[in-house]
Formats: sequence, structure tokens, C-alpha cells
Amino acid sequence: MQLTNYHKNIVDYYAESENAYKDSWDLNNSLAIHYGYWDDKVKTFPQSLIRMNEVMMEAANVKPSDKVLDAGCGIGGSSIFLAKKIGCNVTGISLSEKQVNKAKELAVKKNVETKVDFKVMNYCATSFPDESFDIVWGCESICYADDKDQFIKEAWRILKPGGRLVVADGFVTDFKNNDHPTIRSWLDGWQVNYLESPQRFQQFMESAGFKNISFNDISKFTVHSSRRLYKFYFLANLYLTWKTITFSNRATEKQKKNIAACKHQYDGMKKGLWQYGLTVGTKPG
Repeated sequence: MQLTNYHKNIVDYYAESENAYKDSWDLNNSLAIHYGYWDDKVKTFPQSLIRMNEVMMEAANVKPSDKVLDAGCGIGGSSIFLAKKIGCNVTGISLSEKQVNKAKELAVKKNVETKVDFKVMNYCATSFPDESFDIVWGCESICYADDKDQFIKEAWRILKPGGRLVVADGFVTDFKNNDHPTIRSWLDGWQVNYLESPQRFQQFMESAGFKNISFNDISKFTVHSSRRLYKFYFLANLYLTWKTITFSNRATEKQKKNIAACKHQYDGMKKGLWQYGLTVGTKPG
């Protein structure tokens, strides 16, 4: 697959920030690179990461018989969770060959290699036949789409009649907020081109043909993760200072911007510039 410069930046970002996710985000255990969902069923941060998967699964009514596409699967955390939790078949796709290889390795380790499959692919232009999946799942990955409308059209194409699209991600409260310095600094740090607004995203879903569309602002359940990232910003800066003093391997520009983004995402949420949204839509049967 030919990667654009934008795609290469995303792939490089995740490669360079992997250790940061291991240190701050329980990556080795939860296999998650997303915000946690903190409700009364959750007592610890790792539990909140798994709970986000559960909430998405419940919202989309994922069944054991469903074929699921995990669009932007990272190292396969959600795919492996779904396979283990309810036994459905999942195909995970990512732009990163490194992530795909890691996901395959983890699937074997978690004994779900017969239930999951991972491929290097762009979720806006897949090679799957029409009506291949019952669920298209996007957990904090659709923000990276070159064109979010194009992703929705592709999701519609590959979903079977009665299939569901479920997306949990950040959404700007007004599309023009993408140009706000706080949002721009955050998104540039995480190599995201722009965020959609809930209104535009729902309009794209309606235009594609989706019905029973719901959008819920779940920021109050994810603010715990946002605050955790904010605290990590200060710890990580202390670490960078120590590396500079000791002349160790200095952080790359991507790593520095990634750390700064941890502050900006929290500032942006507190200012009401963005919200964490969960949206679901159904392709009529």
C-alpha cells in the first residue's frame, strides 16, 4: 500500500510514541491507545480502558455471530477484546505494518488467532467486497481519516444490510474550532489533520443512508483520562529536562509535540472547544 506523507507522519508518530504509551497508558496489558470510560463499574485506570470497549460493544449491539471490521486497530486491543469477550470474528486494519505485526503476535499470545485477522490497509479505501461486515468499529482512529465523509461512505459500502457503524472519538464542538490555537497545537502534536463536529459527522452519516443515528457526548466519562494526560505532560517534561541535563538520547520533535499535546487536549476540553463523542448508525436491512 502506498502511503501519503500524511499517512507516514501518523505511522511515524505511533512508532515514536510507543514507549510513552507503555509508560503512561498500560499499553502492555490493556493493549489500548484510547481514552478510558469511567463510570460506577470502574475502579482503576486499566479497567476504564476495557470499559470503553464494553460501552462501544453495547452501543453497537455486537453479537457473537457478527463479522467486525476494527478500522484503525492499533496493536489490536479492541479486536482481541471482542474476540475473547463474545467470540465474534474480527478483522483489524491499520496503516502501520509494525502495528499489524504486533497485533498478530498478541492474538497468538491471547489465544484468539483463529478469530482475528490483521491487515495493512486504509479504512477510507479498503479492498473488501461490498457488504462484508456486520459492524464497522472506530475507536479513536477515525479522527485520522484524510476525509471523514469518505470513511463513512466506505463504511456504508462494506456494511451488510442491518449492519452498524460505531465510532468513539474526539469531536470539535464547532468545526471552526479546528483553527483555535489550543486545538491546533493538540492535533498537530498527535498528527491529526482535523476533527469533525457532531453535526457534520451526523450529516455525512445521513447522506450515506444511515438510520437510527445517535450521538452522545460522553466527555464526563472520559475527562478522567484527559486529566491523566494533563498530569503526564508535567512528568514527561521533567523527564525531558533530565535527559537534556544528562546528555542522554534527546527527544525527537514528534515526541516533544506529543507531550505538549497532552496539555492542550485537556485545556481544549475544559474550554468546551471539543467533546468526546460516541455515535452509532444502522444501515437499513
